[in-house]
Amino acid sequence: MDVAMKEGETYAQALLAVIAAATVADKSALLAKIAAPEADGMTWAMPAIPARPGRPPAWRESAEAPRRRRPLSEVAGRARFLHALHHIEMSAIDLAVLLCLRASGAPAALHADFLGIAREEAIHAGLVEDWLNAHHCPPGTHAMHHKLWDSALAAGSLGEQLVVVPRFLEARGLDVSVDVLPRLSAIDAGAGAIVARIYHDELRHVGIGTTWHRWWCAENGCEPDAHFAQVVRAHFADQLPSPFALDRAGRTQAGFSAAEMAMLEERPQQGPAP
Repeated sequence: MDVAMKEGETYAQALLAVIAAATVADKSALLAKIAAPEADGMTWAMPAIPARPGRPPAWRESAEAPRRRRPLSEVAGRARFLHALHHIEMSAIDLAVLLCLRASGAPAALHADFLGIAREEAIHAGLVEDWLNAHHCPPGTHAMHHKLWDSALAAGSLGEQLVVVPRFLEARGLDVSVDVLPRLSAIDAGAGAIVARIYHDELRHVGIGTTWHRWWCAENGCEPDAHFAQVVRAHFADQLPSPFALDRAGRTQAGFSAAEMAMLEERPQQGPAP
């Protein structure tokens, strides 16, 4: 094995270790030790991707995403919301690292961008974790799910994951946050400040996803709007065609085209009246 390939394999194993780590603190400590490739084109053999990322053994798993049954006006409702948000942010660490793992041969700048995203997701998860601990609802209190991880695993290529994760799942987070943030900030300034920080950073994360999706499309001879629509319809047919309440301002800032937003907002064709 030549030196370049050995460096690539070492990098890939370091990424796998982050995914396998059980806690936010462990993931963050490992991320701090990983350097992005110094030059473009570093390669490695794609290792087996784990069926599940690491989590503390005592945490319970659910097949379905839990629904918030109590309003944000109640502390218990806010705790349930932030508990779910913690799991999302923790999953986002794993998803950014998985994207790096799939990017053998990609420009070094892609790896630097997504390792930076993973580190910021760890900061977000830590902020939420502090709030949860202060309000007697530590992570693991409620069951978690792995729908985000499963969605990423279902992507068949780096280009698909760039749509599935930053440009669909994370962008949906923008839509939710811009709706929840005014109500949450009015009743809990601390929780509101955390969600505002996450929203601000996620705008940039989604924008990075847009930039690299366009790069991938150029490299693979795809038209970005068409590829986006194809992947969304293939992976999220059960969430379409009901129109989304889009954060149009945020999505525009993150590089969404008018055609992409129109595709997400399209309504189902109505058949003739009986």
